[in-house]
Amino acid sequence: MKPKKQSYLLDEATLQQVVLLLGGILDALNESRPQDAHYYDNADLKRMFNLSDSTLQRQRNANLIPFFKISGKIYYPKAFFNNGFTL
Repeated sequence: MKPKKQSYLLDEATLQQVVLLLGGILDALNESRPQDAHYYDNADLKRMFNLSDSTLQRQRNANLIPFFKISGKIYYPKAFFNNGFTL
């Protein structure tokens, strides 16, 4: 004998609450996602300016370019390079 399928019907008020909750979750996810990254990494700068790792290291050591490090990865603020910076 086949087991009976259970029907999970929700009333309209419950469905509206679910839709509102899902909409709120979607909004929160969209707000937390960065629309445009505000930083370059080493690979970006090497590609953009045709630089080597050692050149970037020398520039950082001489404090010619701002940077910060997170978990061993180095980031550079885009605003610094987009305002006419030249090496």
